[in-house]
Amino acid sequence: MNRNIIVLAGSGYLGDAIKKISNNYTFEKIIEFSRTKKINTKNDIEHYQVDFDKELKANNFNDKTSIIYMAPPRQDVEGDVRLLNFSKSLGYNKIKKIVYISTSGVYGDHQGGIVDESAKCIPITDRAKRRLIAEQIIRNYCEKTKNEFVILRVPGIYGPKRLPIERIIAGEPIMEENLAKPTNLIHVEDLARISWEVMDSSVKNEIINVSDGNPTTSTRYYIEICKILNLPVPKTITLNEAKKVFSKKRMSFFMESRVLNVKKLNHLFPDVIKYKDLKEGIQSSI
Repeated sequence: MNRNIIVLAGSGYLGDAIKKISNNYTFEKIIEFSRTKKINTKNDIEHYQVDFDKELKANNFNDKTSIIYMAPPRQDVEGDVRLLNFSKSLGYNKIKKIVYISTSGVYGDHQGGIVDESAKCIPITDRAKRRLIAEQIIRNYCEKTKNEFVILRVPGIYGPKRLPIERIIAGEPIMEENLAKPTNLIHVEDLARISWEVMDSSVKNEIINVSDGNPTTSTRYYIEICKILNLPVPKTITLNEAKKVFSKKRMSFFMESRVLNVKKLNHLFPDVIKYKDLKEGIQSSI
């Protein structure tokens, strides 16, 4: 296997998970770009603190370089200035592959219906609209430079230090279970493993839905956490009551619903998902 250079662009929660399981894969080194300063104890990780909002220095990456781009778009402008700045820094360099971490929110509201990668994207929220624009930036860049890409459309990510335990302890209410719409989740370790597998594979120029394959509801998610931690289940409220007390961002997740078809993921990367069972995934995160 070629000893590749792995670039983690916009490395945060997912980037840390990718590094954590790196011993399972073969590579020369990891180059990490993030807004915050990080201290890495491994000799094969180089960290650079960068501001993606500004024009970046040119990078001399080559065809042994795989990039996982994770930086979210800015919220105060349309499109994705950060991704544009990063792609400009790549120039016309021939690289092995770009893996873009997108969101399943680009599909918009399908009223709980099943959506595969061919489904029409009609994003509702501004953040999802920006992600769809970012996907097109990646596709345009790779078409122009003849580089390969894979776009992962990712749902809600959970895992260690990402459970809503503080909300539960604070007594924040949750939606009545019969009103809660279907949603999709992925454990951060599984997403990290998928990212590695995509980089190591011959899969190219594809869009892939990602989830654990077992849709649930946000209410059931909270209830399972309460059961495992032996915490009282928060008070349940109606949709109209939720509109009065939930933040605009939290409320937006209840205004759209879909079930991700992950047949392509399972076909290309069978057995890559470890935490198909939500209870096991939550237990591993505590």
